[in-house]
Amino acid sequence: MVDRTPAVVSALITPMREDRSIDENALQNLVMYEIEHGSEGFYCCGSSGEGLLLSVEERMLIASLVSEVCKNKVPFYVHTGSLGTREAIQLSVHAQKVGAKAVSLIPPIYYHYSQKEVENYYLDVVNAVDLGVIVYNIPQFTGISFSKESSVMQSVKIIGVKHTSMNLYDLERLGQAFPKKILFNGFDEIFLYSLAAGAQSTIGTTVNVCPKLFASIREDFLGSNISGAQQKQHMLNNFIEAVVKEGIFSAVKYCMTYLGVPSGPCRKPFKELDDGAKLRIEGALRRIEPYL
Repeated sequence: MVDRTPAVVSALITPMREDRSIDENALQNLVMYEIEHGSEGFYCCGSSGEGLLLSVEERMLIASLVSEVCKNKVPFYVHTGSLGTREAIQLSVHAQKVGAKAVSLIPPIYYHYSQKEVENYYLDVVNAVDLGVIVYNIPQFTGISFSKESSVMQSVKIIGVKHTSMNLYDLERLGQAFPKKILFNGFDEIFLYSLAAGAQSTIGTTVNVCPKLFASIREDFLGSNISGAQQKQHMLNNFIEAVVKEGIFSAVKYCMTYLGVPSGPCRKPFKELDDGAKLRIEGALRRIEPYL
């Protein structure tokens, strides 16, 4: 099971070569770099890792490569959500095999499944592995929202929620309804405020770039230095605002390349960054330089 220590977890990007194939060496170098710079865990093959643009074989390769670096250092989680249950089980069984701390799944998308069908999707995975399962709540992409009334949350093997939603009321209510489950914040922009609502951990895209800034916000919050935490959250949000304008996933990949860890482009249909975008991203990085 996942421990309940507050953790700053990187929603790991997937380094790629210019032909958009996975760069295995760059991926492992990135994980090592982030551990050295303060990342306390990794969440691979999620939105930031372009998981739904990868084949099943590629997703299993990434989990294996991340496992090799993380072993005996930090925990890692694998996003195994898929369009179908069979693929989700296949990926989850593999994640268990390579030592993942837990798996996490978005609900099945595209088709308008009934609530019972969505519940069965999760329970089929729960019953296929001896691992904790983290529900990935990202309603703006999936059209499905999880709350304290969601029946799937009753399963003891659903150990937590990755709450990528601005609705902090729902986050607080989930925590009150299920005090033994772990609440992972999924929006970097509200990291500080999610802690106040009961989140124990965060899984974020910009954690790739500046885990020290997240850790510093957490330290101030836990030490009751709310003013200091707010100032740092403002700094983080200024950075996030700048990179979101350029395309968050491509921008974070460029940030890591600029910091000395080549990460390549995103898979199409994501567009490449032009020179102007790269200059603006470099300017945003300089403004958070103390935490790089």
